[in-house]
Amino acid sequence: MTIKKILLPLVLVLLSACHWQLRDAQIVPDDLGSLHLSSQDPHSALIRELTRALNLYGVDVVASAADARYSVVIVDFRRNRRTGTINPSARVAEYQLNEDVEFLIVSSDGSQLIPLSTASVERVYEFNELDVLASDNEERLVRNGMREEIVRQILNRLRLVPEEATKEAPKEMSADNQTAGQTPQ
Repeated sequence: MTIKKILLPLVLVLLSACHWQLRDAQIVPDDLGSLHLSSQDPHSALIRELTRALNLYGVDVVASAADARYSVVIVDFRRNRRTGTINPSARVAEYQLNEDVEFLIVSSDGSQLIPLSTASVERVYEFNELDVLASDNEERLVRNGMREEIVRQILNRLRLVPEEATKEAPKEMSADNQTAGQTPQ
C-alpha cells in the first residue's frame, strides 16, 4: 500500500515535469485576442470549421480586419481527387484525396507575422463500384476529417503569433531608441 501512495504522486510529478498534456489541450494561446478570417469564399466549410474551432478556444472572430488584432488570410485552397489504385478489372479501387490551403497571418497594421504557409492533407479511401452511395458518403466523411486536420494545422501556426508579435515590438522600440540617441538595453 505504501508503494502505491508513493508511486502515484511520483508519476504525476514526472508527467507534469515533462509538460505532458492532453492532445489539443491548449493549441491556441490565451492572449491571442480578436481574429479576422479573410478568404475568397467567406462562407466555405473551411471558414465555418475554423471559426467554430477558434470560438471553442475562446478566440473572438470578428467580421472586419480593422476590428481584429490579427488576420488569417486564406490565399489559396486546392482540392484534388485522383485514382489511387485500380482493381483487376481496370476500374477504380481507391481514390487519393489531397487538400492544400495556403495562408498567412498578419497583424492589424498589415505586417506579416507568419509568412505564407501551407496546410496539407492527403488521404486514400476505398471505392466500391457496387455501392456508389456508400462510397460517396465515405468520401464526404474523409473530406470532413481532412478539413479538421487542415484547421488543426492552421491553429498550430497561430500558436507562434504572440511570439512573433513580441519579437517585432523590441525591434521597433530599439529603432525608436536609436533615433532618439539612446542605446538599446
